[in-house]
Amino acid sequence: MTSARLHLRIETPGQASLDRRFDLDEVVVGRSTQVDVVVADNAVSRRHARLFRRGDDWLIEDLGSVNGTLVNGARVAEPKVLQPGDVVGVGPGRLIVKAVGARATSSVLAAPSADIDDWPATTLRPATDVLHGAVTGADATSRLRLLNDVHRALAAPISLGDLLELVLDRAFTSVQPEDAAIFLRRDDGELYRAAERHATRASGDLLISRSLARAVTEEGAAAIVNDVQADARFAHADSIVRSGVRSIAAAPLSDVDGCLGMIALYSRAPGRTFADDDLELLVALAAAAALRIRNIALVEEATERRLLGRELALANEIQKSRLTRPPELPDIDVAARMRPARTVGGDLYDFLVVGRHLWFVVGDVAGKGIGAALLMAVVQTLFRAAAPVCSSVEDLLARLNSELCRDNEGAVFVTALAGCLDLDTGTTRIANAGHLRPYRVGQSGLSEVAPERSAVPLGLVDDVIYPVMTLNLGAGDGLVIYTDGVCDAIDGQGRAFGSDRLEPCLQALSQAPAREIVDELFEQVDRFAAAVAQEDDITVVALRYRGHAIDG
Repeated sequence: MTSARLHLRIETPGQASLDRRFDLDEVVVGRSTQVDVVVADNAVSRRHARLFRRGDDWLIEDLGSVNGTLVNGARVAEPKVLQPGDVVGVGPGRLIVKAVGARATSSVLAAPSADIDDWPATTLRPATDVLHGAVTGADATSRLRLLNDVHRALAAPISLGDLLELVLDRAFTSVQPEDAAIFLRRDDGELYRAAERHATRASGDLLISRSLARAVTEEGAAAIVNDVQADARFAHADSIVRSGVRSIAAAPLSDVDGCLGMIALYSRAPGRTFADDDLELLVALAAAAALRIRNIALVEEATERRLLGRELALANEIQKSRLTRPPELPDIDVAARMRPARTVGGDLYDFLVVGRHLWFVVGDVAGKGIGAALLMAVVQTLFRAAAPVCSSVEDLLARLNSELCRDNEGAVFVTALAGCLDLDTGTTRIANAGHLRPYRVGQSGLSEVAPERSAVPLGLVDDVIYPVMTLNLGAGDGLVIYTDGVCDAIDGQGRAFGSDRLEPCLQALSQAPAREIVDELFEQVDRFAAAVAQEDDITVVALRYRGHAIDG
């Protein structure tokens, strides 16, 4: 099987030149963010020109642009065949044709270098472990900022080509490799090089060994190869050795539905090797990009079939999959459930076990629908990156707040309650950012947990100090945390469920298992509301401390 290939060097004023390869039959150039090559200038029409394949040739045609399209200085009046070396003028931008033609889909893979089992643990690590790995000091702040910037950028409309270039740009800014490439999977499972970038004028295709590609894309591993030239596992990968590559770092582009491909960074300098911090940033970047790559494919499919309902249903499944399954540990009993008012929602909950501590967060994003769901994903990503490196829950909320305040011109905010439970002692510290007060349940019945003073939601005011309350949970004691969709549920007469119905329900369940508390509360709300449509997202989390479990 072969596919069309077009290699362009894209030069636009004020930006570094980009080398891009397209495995498409058509490439549209214009000012719109929905085209394949964006030239952001008012002299360029939204859909300015089209490069397309006809047989083994690539041609260019103008799409009725105001200022016209040039090839080697001559205006294009009808479709023209392109040759390597041709210069296409689109407004102030230039597209230099580097190569045209077709190639085999497997050409991005070098000869087998080793079996997967031959790679040591120091080279391959589960990407999920790397993603949750701790970084300290300034590195933690840098990682949070990188993730937030990426999520903000990905939230805007963007084409697949521009998305891949954005990912490469962030990789170069953060890790500073000499070369980088993104490999995506076709429907038949073969990898193809979808985008690449070079820091210098180095030539030659960026390749990856078959066994390393298998380890990353099939086993979900993140990898660092420190010395390709001296590594016996690359003895048969002549093409990689001849390229002068010294070190490789690679991470999978994976989401809950599988692996979409991988991103690889290359270093040619003899003394330059990638470190664990580099790999952590690369894995975090790949994880952030994978969901949007999948979403772009889903949006394109939905547009072609005019099935917006299917896109939203898939978005709902993706959002559900992002909600972490409550941890199953002998020390605790945890249950959680989130039900959006629309197909997707803005409520969130998450858990993260770090050593002998359980970190948790429950949040409610202002608004509903897709916009709230996108911000929910940002908050969840920031929580999972920050919790392992924070010394306290007030530090955690302060970091999240600082990131959400940046460039928040729309003043979108999130109410959140975060906590950290010591699994050995039951000591639990909670901090509240404008969220509803949780309830404590246990042998002594029901009581509302009131902080010393309230604090503003996340994203509104920077440099907020979040007050912390310490609870000493004994065996059988627990917490019930919820969002305002519970009390704001309305019945057919316009009455709200309210705390006057919530508290008796929780009082009766004060010694029940966590799952029973969550299920019964949802059932009570549904029975009360009857046929009235749900107007707000509803989330309930129940957490009960069983007491320190002693091994043996």
